[in-house]
Amino acid sequence: MQCISIQIQPKYSREFNREEFLQRVRAIRSPEVDAIEEKGKLYLSFNFFTEFPAPLWEALNEALYKDATYAVKIAPVSVVICEGESDDECLLLHHFDSSEQLDTL
Repeated sequence: MQCISIQIQPKYSREFNREEFLQRVRAIRSPEVDAIEEKGKLYLSFNFFTEFPAPLWEALNEALYKDATYAVKIAPVSVVICEGESDDECLLLHHFDSSEQLDTL
């Protein structure tokens, strides 16, 4: 089982519209939502577990990051990683800093 995790930067997580996000992704897959408060910061992530990460990422990317109206809301505030079953398997699929080198599935 692999996990695609969409993580919202802590400085934007309190204002992030979770309901709008969830409405966009529920037709694809319902995520496990982690909201952890630590030292005054809110760490918010949406975790999508799958045996087939490539088609799931393609669908999520299309609905979120390639959508002209929604991409401007999520792209600047998020990081997307895909974690494999072992601890050393981690791919960076999206980063709010466009100079970061991305991996592909």
